[in-house]
Amino acid sequence: MKYLYKLSAILISLYIFCSCNDNSPKAEQAGNGIYYWRTVFSLNEYEKEFLKKHNVKKLYIKFFDVDNEWRSQNGDRIIPEATIQFKDSVPSGVNIVPTIYITTSAMEAMQLKEDVYAEKILKRINAMCRRNGIQFKELQLDCDWTKHTQKYFYKLCDEIKQLLDSTQSLSSTIRLHQLTQSPPPVDKGVLMVYNTGNLMEMTTDNSIFSRKDIAPYLRDNRLSDYPLPLDVAYPAYGWSLVFQPGKDKYYFFRIMRRTDFSSYPQLTKVNKNTYEATADINFSPDNKYEDNVYEKYRIRVERPTAKEILEVKKLIEQQLGDKPHSNILYHLDESQLSNYSDNEINKIYSRN
Repeated sequence: MKYLYKLSAILISLYIFCSCNDNSPKAEQAGNGIYYWRTVFSLNEYEKEFLKKHNVKKLYIKFFDVDNEWRSQNGDRIIPEATIQFKDSVPSGVNIVPTIYITTSAMEAMQLKEDVYAEKILKRINAMCRRNGIQFKELQLDCDWTKHTQKYFYKLCDEIKQLLDSTQSLSSTIRLHQLTQSPPPVDKGVLMVYNTGNLMEMTTDNSIFSRKDIAPYLRDNRLSDYPLPLDVAYPAYGWSLVFQPGKDKYYFFRIMRRTDFSSYPQLTKVNKNTYEATADINFSPDNKYEDNVYEKYRIRVERPTAKEILEVKKLIEQQLGDKPHSNILYHLDESQLSNYSDNEINKIYSRN
């Protein structure tokens, strides 16, 4: 009996030790996440409460874009753009993941100089973190690489991984069309399940999120065989797309952040999410020219419903099975998140 007591004590101690020092992928990926994609970091009370209420453990903050700015006919210049300004301090108890968006144009211009830009990117991130009292365990690169730019992006990932210390990891966004390619040399991927359709086509039903656009990429149990640990990002935002009439079709004009047009009698509903202007309208209180919509222009309102998201989430989780993963939302903004109830957010975040 004394032996059994001792054995039980040893097993309990081991369990506690392993629980506190769990370095497995499951432990690393536990907790909900959300992106922050604005250029000024400032949270209102709703957004602070959202993080607490929904147990958000990771905040993916876009630090800056890496773009290729045309300077002269002699060549291109790769520069950081849209750098975030930290007006507020980051919330305690939430892990910050610096996220860098790299345009395909910049990626093409980086050819054979990935080591130089890897050092520049990481140096800039570290400087921003020091200045704002941020420590990070994970860095994320976001790039819509193509077959042409894949090798350059992968080389950049390799170079950055070598510069990170042993406590830090590297992740990358994975778009649906990239699932058929070999995975990037990173520790983990985030599958982006949004921006799945052609926003510039008037005939597209919903360019942000559509099951008929997503389902073909999930054929052949593709996620269960993907050789990289995956978290999954779902959309929690909407926008409106403006199209101008042409001779034989409507052409994309611009994006509008406004999605509520109920108070505009000059708009006639063409179908469930499309309006046509029967007169010129200016939506700006400052009468800005760029906010004009003219007669016969059309506006398509896009916002995925929680029901639509949950239907696709079920397909994805069937393929992921027992693989540990976190669910992430795009993005932290009261004006967007308030369109979903707490119960709907909880269902999207839940891991079945």
